[in-house]
Amino acid sequence: MDVLHAITVMTAGVLKFFFSAIVSYRLGNTYLETVLLTATGGCLGTLAFYFGGSRVLEWFRLRHVRKRALAIARGKAPKRVFTRTNRLIVRIKRGYGVKGLALLSPPILSIPITSILAAKYYRHDRRTLPLLLSSVVVWSFVLSLAWKFTR
Repeated sequence: MDVLHAITVMTAGVLKFFFSAIVSYRLGNTYLETVLLTATGGCLGTLAFYFGGSRVLEWFRLRHVRKRALAIARGKAPKRVFTRTNRLIVRIKRGYGVKGLALLSPPILSIPITSILAAKYYRHDRRTLPLLLSSVVVWSFVLSLAWKFTR
């Protein structure tokens, strides 16, 4: 297995997990190599975007708090915090939870979006990161098997 091919498959696993197995097969990898590379790439991407996203989201939150305090100090009325969109997000969050996000998101959304959403809404839940990582590994097996029969 070529190192450049491995990096290509892992990068595909980070950016668009659903198609990373087909990229691996097109580069001539076996089923086990494909599972290993896609799972590794997906897990590395999940970790990077989960922790990096947490920091970026915290920076945005602090920025929002500062701007809100400045607006109140200037005498402006604060903007509405709980909008229709926020209600929809809360309803989806309560309906599906972290398990639903971990189960459905890696193949449907992408690893970055899933990880950032998990960091935003479930960062205080200890189960979040293990669920995301195990979901990536399980989906790696499933997608590698599914794409194996389509080549």
